[in-house]
Amino acid sequence: MLKSAQIFDGISNMIAKSEILPLTGLRFFAALYVFLFHIHIRWPLSGNIYVKNVLEQGAIGMSLFFILSGFVLAYRYSNDNTSYRSYLINRFSRIYPIYAFAAIATLPWIGVDFGNGTMTESITGGAKIALLLISNALVIQAWFPQMFSYWNDGASWSISVEVFCYFLLPLLLPALTRLDDKRLALLTIVCVCFSAMIGVSVAVFDDPSNKVFYSIPIFRLPEFIVGICACLFFLRGYKQYCSPLVQAILIISVVIYLAFIGSKMPLYVGHHWIIVPSIAFLLISFSNGNGIFTKILSSRMIVWLGKISYCFYSLQFLIIVPLIKHHDTITQKFNALNNPKILMVTALLVLIAASAIAHHLIEEPARKWIIKRFDKKNISARTGTPDAATIDNQSLPITR
Repeated sequence: MLKSAQIFDGISNMIAKSEILPLTGLRFFAALYVFLFHIHIRWPLSGNIYVKNVLEQGAIGMSLFFILSGFVLAYRYSNDNTSYRSYLINRFSRIYPIYAFAAIATLPWIGVDFGNGTMTESITGGAKIALLLISNALVIQAWFPQMFSYWNDGASWSISVEVFCYFLLPLLLPALTRLDDKRLALLTIVCVCFSAMIGVSVAVFDDPSNKVFYSIPIFRLPEFIVGICACLFFLRGYKQYCSPLVQAILIISVVIYLAFIGSKMPLYVGHHWIIVPSIAFLLISFSNGNGIFTKILSSRMIVWLGKISYCFYSLQFLIIVPLIKHHDTITQKFNALNNPKILMVTALLVLIAASAIAHHLIEEPARKWIIKRFDKKNISARTGTPDAATIDNQSLPITR
């Protein structure tokens, strides 16, 4: 029998061989864009109208996350015989430890007001806390946008969206894999159009009743599907149409578009008509391994930042909320932090340090422990140990 260390070395080598390094690096820039957005809307980083327009649309970084997730998971599980159980354990081990850590650490800011403490207010407050705890524990909080401004829901809603997509991937991937190129392209176009309609409908009808309904998972599913479709096109050899020149044109076009049009469309998702297809093409292009942007994203430092990016995203709340609550006190003690740019750089460095610690001391050890504890059959199969024959053949496969 192989020792635990040998087993996990084998798994790590397998993962490294299947990893697309530029996309790992890209994860950090998606998280960074969201972070800059969160800082800028509270302490403006620039007075230039064009720079402001770009920074104020940082929430579109979430679209990059969802499309990238669909692409990477389709790449990882295409032609893979992983059982449904092992797949879910892998996904759980990947996201839940840091998710739970961030939720527990932010409990002091749960945001429930008990008012004057009357019986009615106490019951209402208790019910709110119970619903928040249950929905967050089950990672279903994004289905209830009315909770968006409480606790860490505004920071973790995207994890709830991802969980919804994770459950659907084993159903979606085999079905999409069977589509021919024309039908796959048609599905991609339909998903892009549906994504765009969400923001456009708000712009046309100007309904102020709920400005965060875009966080509901079903509205973000099309982006995830576009990511899967982009990956399938990549695997089918369409990467030759996404050259380094296409990379440059798409990146420059998106930046110029956001600089001039950014603030004119509501809810960030209003830009999906250009953002979603641009991201899909960029993912195929970056995966092709050519171009200056690909080389930058593949550099050792950027890839490492990409690996800690989930912690980086999840722990933002722990940095930003204390800054909001104690901004005046902090800036009085450290005058330099009155400058938003210095404040941003300081917060960024603290967040990177915290993310690195959390990644290496919580995220990775917890992930390995969960897999070792609950997925022994899959470990045996992937490392070629004698226990491989015990795999449950009745498990639902991820692919056809």
